[in-house]
Amino acid sequence: MSKPVVVLDPGHGGYDPGAVAYGLQEKTLNLNLALEVAGKLEGIKVLLTRDRDVFVSLADRVALSRRAGADLFLSLHANAGGGRGFESFVASGLAPGHKAFEVQKEIHRQVMAALSPWAIIDRGMKQAPFYVLRHNPFPAVLIESLFIDNEREAGLWRDSGFVNTLAGGVTRGIYAALGRPPEPAEVREPEPAEPAHERLYTVQVGAFAYIENARQRLQEAREAGFDDAYIYHKQL
Repeated sequence: MSKPVVVLDPGHGGYDPGAVAYGLQEKTLNLNLALEVAGKLEGIKVLLTRDRDVFVSLADRVALSRRAGADLFLSLHANAGGGRGFESFVASGLAPGHKAFEVQKEIHRQVMAALSPWAIIDRGMKQAPFYVLRHNPFPAVLIESLFIDNEREAGLWRDSGFVNTLAGGVTRGIYAALGRPPEPAEVREPEPAEPAHERLYTVQVGAFAYIENARQRLQEAREAGFDDAYIYHKQL
């Protein structure tokens, strides 16, 4: 069975920083999230519209999706404008039953489940005339993950544990949307234990400047049952 194709689209980039607040630039957050998600997806052909800080036009992003014959196109963004929470979008005017709605539902559901420990507000599943959605011939979704002009949510974006959890939710949403269970983790055979006779370990219980002190400690060790204790004369 051929691998499904997923296009991850980190919004903005290059001279277009996207939203900027609290020392954060949206373009960087979007790219970091996309790279984390790409690293978690197994058994899937993953393409990124950009994998570094460069500007890519909206038309070129869609063109990549067209060339790849994407099974799923996901545009990753962080929000701004004085709100809070997470929301997702598909193109305005889609016919009822369009595949994009099912993709949106699965991704949205999995992300919100992942973010529940942080009490993130669910702003809902919406439609909008965003270019990368409207001109994409394949199921396309855009997510807006938190508001970076909200002090609390900007702080969460600085938390690597939060970003990893968000990426995990997105990843599980992609698997669910594709109807494809995650690839099983690689199982490694345990390495054989080393035979006891091939390696010896020593324990030093003291270092002394005077031989009398060393002899006293040696006697104490032997009285404690360590019959193989001995004095080693180290040259300085």
